[in-house]
Amino acid sequence: MVKNTFRFFDKFAFAVLLALTVSGIVLIYSASRTLDPAYFSRQLLWFFIVVIVFFFVYRINTELLFDSCFPLYVGIVALLALQLLTGAIIAGTKSWIKMGFFSIQVSEFIKIPMALYLAKTVSKITLIDWRLFFKLLSIVGIPFVLIALQPDLGTAFMLCSFLLMIAIFKKIRTVIIVFTLLSIASGVFIGWNYVLKPYQKDRLISFINPEKYRKSSGYQIIQSKIAVGSGGLVGKGYLNGTQSQYKFLPTRHTDFIVAVLGEEFGFLGVSFLFVLFFILFYRQFNIKPQSDEEFYYAYFFNGFILFQFLVNILMSVGFFPIMGIPLPFVSYGGSSLLAFFIGEALIFRVKANTFLND
Repeated sequence: MVKNTFRFFDKFAFAVLLALTVSGIVLIYSASRTLDPAYFSRQLLWFFIVVIVFFFVYRINTELLFDSCFPLYVGIVALLALQLLTGAIIAGTKSWIKMGFFSIQVSEFIKIPMALYLAKTVSKITLIDWRLFFKLLSIVGIPFVLIALQPDLGTAFMLCSFLLMIAIFKKIRTVIIVFTLLSIASGVFIGWNYVLKPYQKDRLISFINPEKYRKSSGYQIIQSKIAVGSGGLVGKGYLNGTQSQYKFLPTRHTDFIVAVLGEEFGFLGVSFLFVLFFILFYRQFNIKPQSDEEFYYAYFFNGFILFQFLVNILMSVGFFPIMGIPLPFVSYGGSSLLAFFIGEALIFRVKANTFLND
């Protein structure tokens, strides 16, 4: 059985996945060598770890995972709650749990059991009524609140993409849509006036007029746009980006890794990255699983990656608020890389299952 699953393994898509990750490691070396060279070595170590974990997860029967998705979901939610109490504060957020030499960002892993659990739930229905609406809302909402309290609004915001995809695939009663829109409007009003801290407000609105906040939250956007624009067609050359090498661009190894790419490799380098992502999305969306659960999981998880990809790119060029959202597979972060590889391993297995069942 194991040999058969590897017979139908999508080697081309995996090569694209590796190309994206290796491209990220190359960019991280450039972005961090004047910041902290350890970022590169740690990401390189994580790369070997995630590849090993990927093939381990690929061998797991997907039916077993769907059967155990709820306990997995509850387990991660419990860890998120524990993280609020005991997590280490890094970069101003309680997003990490230290495990020896490693620090794990638990919030990165909730997207896997959440995608599985949501897929299993929506596969059994055709119309979203009030009961199911509140169930779906609670599945996404509980981790959302726990992550937002860290506070990590960027990661929490990304979870909303699951609800968006459900709305695309399933019919919803009109009264629920109206209720949702009114609730969002009320939530925005309450959150803006009573929940968000001043620096969070500045980060959300600085992209509209970054010059007004050039000495605070608008600084990142301005430097990112300078970096991308100065790269021209072919870039300034590897390790020769002025904004990144001379430390003008903050968080260049995470949220603004695309700015480093644009400055050093220009329009052609960014285009190459976009082509890799396009091929990956095409290969991973263009599947016909045998079960509805597998279908929805593949689309939910890939949709999550697509949504995060778009938000990061728009954020880097000043068309979206700065929310601390990294570029999937490319930005620095071991927890993020591991979570994405685990999620993709399940999709690779879903694709293999299609041929095995045939």
